[in-house]
Amino acid sequence: MRKFAAALTVLLGAAAMVAAADTTLLDAAQSGEHVAAMRLLSVKGVNVNATGADGSTALMYAAANNDPELVRALIKAGANVKLANQFGTSALTEAAIIGSAPIIDALVKAGADPNFRTPDGETPLMAAARTGKIDAAKALLDAGADINAKESWGGQSALMWAAAQSQPEMVKFLASKGANLNDHGKIRQWERKVIQEPRPKDMNKGGFTPLHYAAREGCALCVQYLLEAGSDADSEDPDRETPLLLALENMHFDTAAVLVKGGADLDKWDLFGRSPVYMAADVNTLPVKGNGAMAVLPSPDKLTALDVGRMMLERGANPNIQLKRRPPYRDVPQDRGGDQMLAQGATPLLRAARAGDDKFVALLLHYKAIVDLPSKEGITPLMAAAGVDFGLRVTRGRNRTDAGVLATMDLLIKAGANINAHSVVDMRPAGGRGGAAGRGGAAPAVASGGAPTAVTSILPARAEDSAASAAALRGRRDSQVPSANAVPNQTALHGAAEHGFDNFIEFLVAHGADLTAKDAYGRTPLDAARGAGGLKGGADAFPKTVALLESLMKEKGIQVASNRGE
Repeated sequence: MRKFAAALTVLLGAAAMVAAADTTLLDAAQSGEHVAAMRLLSVKGVNVNATGADGSTALMYAAANNDPELVRALIKAGANVKLANQFGTSALTEAAIIGSAPIIDALVKAGADPNFRTPDGETPLMAAARTGKIDAAKALLDAGADINAKESWGGQSALMWAAAQSQPEMVKFLASKGANLNDHGKIRQWERKVIQEPRPKDMNKGGFTPLHYAAREGCALCVQYLLEAGSDADSEDPDRETPLLLALENMHFDTAAVLVKGGADLDKWDLFGRSPVYMAADVNTLPVKGNGAMAVLPSPDKLTALDVGRMMLERGANPNIQLKRRPPYRDVPQDRGGDQMLAQGATPLLRAARAGDDKFVALLLHYKAIVDLPSKEGITPLMAAAGVDFGLRVTRGRNRTDAGVLATMDLLIKAGANINAHSVVDMRPAGGRGGAAGRGGAAPAVASGGAPTAVTSILPARAEDSAASAAALRGRRDSQVPSANAVPNQTALHGAAEHGFDNFIEFLVAHGADLTAKDAYGRTPLDAARGAGGLKGGADAFPKTVALLESLMKEKGIQVASNRGE
């Protein structure tokens, strides 16, 4: 009996030692204690496939910690190379994540599946592609990895992952091994939903090619290699955005230059009508400082948007392509739709003039931009510069300077801009997008100076006629019109007066602006400065501007009425 008890004690002790060794081996492998793990492997009966709470094994930890010697020792001791933990990753996945070719080689030779997939469909080759370690990718391909496999969430391939991680040599390697250059990621058609906030939500729709990813990240060398391998420079995402547009939108100007030189279509616009030239003009003056922590970082590239714009125009790009609809919001401070003027019919010249970007304006005019080509509301570049429809949240003109605007207006007038042109003369009827100018109508012609006759028959002479005014306003809001608050039939001088831009007023009047011009409600620039310029009746009054306009009118012998209507 005593002998049996002693034997049982020894047996239980040995079992306890083995159990302890199991746990300790796992812990040692997890913490990267190579010497301890190798020693514990020698314990007789140790379970090399013991798992932790999440199902991970010592082999997975050894692979993740880049310990090829321990990996080989565990395999020799009987470690199962095909196990996956509760997260769905395997030892081969972990080896691929760190790009360890020796461990990958050891695992696939021991039977690991080179096309193993995680729950999201990620393969080891995709993980290796992100690291840029070509020897790791080569080991997987030599073992039979599918170079064009796609993960299940975004439909992305290894080449897309390499491009998205700015790994140019990996991009070049995978392209040379037959990776599909023009594959698109999965396109997501999000269900339309009514939300509380009345603004469109621009969701990520996917559908990128490898070249899109490279352009978005600004990997100029990736783009170069992809183009040399035969990628389509003009591939489109679901919003018809090309790699060139995407590079410009993300302020990667060196990358954009590679695409321009590589033969990208310089006149191909996206769903919103943004051409490459428009995009260059747009990002040339994006605000780089915002509220709190929000900021748009300046581009670190050698080239600027102006440089790329010049490069495109020199190669024959059309400077007069107009927007087809208002572009989506972008991640810049306060960009919540304040620049509603930049919608249907807006041109690169109008966009540059909006911001007082005299350098880009000069460039566009040099390459034959039409100086008075209006938006759908009839707003010309000169009006945009002067202040017509200049809202409170104008992100595209927030950082402009008086000097820049004055230089811009001078350039436009010297190029033949009509200083007394009026904005919209063909109002949309109440009731939506139907009617003469509702759906598909062309941008209205710019009036030559005198008050139009079409507007007065549609709108009341005074905003006090509230019912008719409200009906007209609802009609404009429901139609494809950029801004619901723009006042029809304004001139550049109205815009400057309405916002108290005294320097602009003096400039415009000196160049022949009509101080007696009336908008659709019969208001003159003086009325606008008095605070009567807004449809809602709450426009700010600018006493100094009122005094300036009255003085200018007296100088020209124009009678100054004490209030509107007298």
